[in-house]
Amino acid sequence: MGPWITAFLAATLVAQAPPAGSTAESRLRREVAFLASPELKGRGNGYPELDRAAAHLLREWKALGLKAQIQRFPFIAKVVREEQGALLSQGETGRTLAWGRDIEAFGYSGDADFRMKPLAFLGYGVRIPGGYDDLAGIEVRDRVAVIARTLPDTEVFAHLPRGERSLLARIKRLESAKAAAVLVLEDGPARPLQREEGPVQLAIPVLSLGADAIGTACGDLQARFKAIRETGRPASQDFIYAPWTTLTLRLKLRREEAQVPNVVAEIPGRDPKLRKEYIVLGAHLDHLGLGERHSLGGAEARGQVHPGADDNASGAALVVELARELRRPRPRRSILLLHFGGEEEGLLGSSYWIQHPTHPLESVKFMFNFDMVGRLDAASPRLLMGGLGAPKAALEAAKQLAPEGFAISADVGAAVGGSDHMSFSQAKIPTFFFFTGIHGDYHRPTDTADRIDFAGLAKLAGYGRTLVLDLANADALPAFDPDTAKVPMRGDGGPMRIAFGTLPDYADNPRGFRINGVSKGSTAEALGLQGGDIIIRFGDRPVRSIYDFMDALGAHKPGDKTMVQWIRGDHTMQAEATLKGRP
Repeated sequence: MGPWITAFLAATLVAQAPPAGSTAESRLRREVAFLASPELKGRGNGYPELDRAAAHLLREWKALGLKAQIQRFPFIAKVVREEQGALLSQGETGRTLAWGRDIEAFGYSGDADFRMKPLAFLGYGVRIPGGYDDLAGIEVRDRVAVIARTLPDTEVFAHLPRGERSLLARIKRLESAKAAAVLVLEDGPARPLQREEGPVQLAIPVLSLGADAIGTACGDLQARFKAIRETGRPASQDFIYAPWTTLTLRLKLRREEAQVPNVVAEIPGRDPKLRKEYIVLGAHLDHLGLGERHSLGGAEARGQVHPGADDNASGAALVVELARELRRPRPRRSILLLHFGGEEEGLLGSSYWIQHPTHPLESVKFMFNFDMVGRLDAASPRLLMGGLGAPKAALEAAKQLAPEGFAISADVGAAVGGSDHMSFSQAKIPTFFFFTGIHGDYHRPTDTADRIDFAGLAKLAGYGRTLVLDLANADALPAFDPDTAKVPMRGDGGPMRIAFGTLPDYADNPRGFRINGVSKGSTAEALGLQGGDIIIRFGDRPVRSIYDFMDALGAHKPGDKTMVQWIRGDHTMQAEATLKGRP
């Protein structure tokens, strides 16, 4: 047992109790209420209200006597069309496509100004060496490639590698093949122009095309797609209508850049030598604004404030509370307080900080991340504590310091990705991640401050304080463990084939896989599953954890019928499900 583990186990538990009784709870309530207030409009990236939240935190830090600053990074907040025109021609006839209905640019589309480029139908744009190949025998260079967005629910596509399923990966392949443009066929109308995740701009134009907009320009598309589904073979080789089926395109986009804030503060350590080392306490400050992107509330939620009380006003408030309590004992090491922007758009703020650190990156020895920590179950408090890049022994030691009656599920892999600690783990910095679970209000307008368990949040603050102090005062810290930094990804496309619709409770449950809710319109909802149910069998497979459940999903294909068994209270229930594929 190493010196840090010994010190960890020897640490006193006194610091776990929130100081001054309800005082910590009141402070947390006040902080979350402000950050999740309607006036802050969901703290969307590129919104002035996110800057207002950052300015508020800056004042908090300075009021505590801490050195603080705002670090800004560029973010494409909006993409608008400045010029546009699209004409689809067949022989001597032509049809002008209506922008915003028939056709629309992707946010990362390149500009264009060309006349009468021939079309080539490429099915789904999928290419697997030695297997299915939509591009075989087709000259892509200087043609307008036409591909479908949604892959079919058929066996030939079921085990595609995850990267091959990605629309962006398929588009980039066509960009590398020097296509003149890519038209992406939708299942319905053209998708609206908006900022896209991924690259800021590709070298070629990429356009969303409504299902009916292309007409007969690529022949009988429905028959072609039907043939692919039935035969499992590409249906593009015989399609060379060029040069008499063409697209004429004019497009110029303007990208409006915003400067998104990270907020940085420091509690200096007291040890002359160790104060040059830093423990990071991080939480993302941004959320979804008015739900333009990433909302799970459906079309009716677009334009509504998404308050983000749990995601992640709760974590941001917890970092503020920890700072209040850590500045008094002044641990040996310094504490770096980081509130990130851009998390909801792909960990942008934490990635930027790692690339442009305000403090020497080599001096950062450990990182705590707090994301969605406001829904502790009062009757059975459980915390999912991830340890990406942290030794397993460190997680086990941390579990032993949990308050009485407080359950911790520790994980070092699959269940602990997807938040800002990943940026630090990728920089070879060990991390702990605090998370109380997904729920039915996640990424919806109903994630409001009145649903936060503030007594539980105060309890987490006490536990966090204990762990941070122990690390910050230890003679030696746990080293980065590359084995626990690996987030397992299923490259064979396994569970990605099925969209079942459960909102998982990642915590360990001795009886099976407990769910926190179901998605609207999902198979799970149709089956009658509810939040709190515990799935114990899926088909012929027993289910004891989320991993068993994912493996069971991966063994099925869309269209399969299977029995699902679950526990609700004291009753065991079951029903037959017809499984659906992912969109």
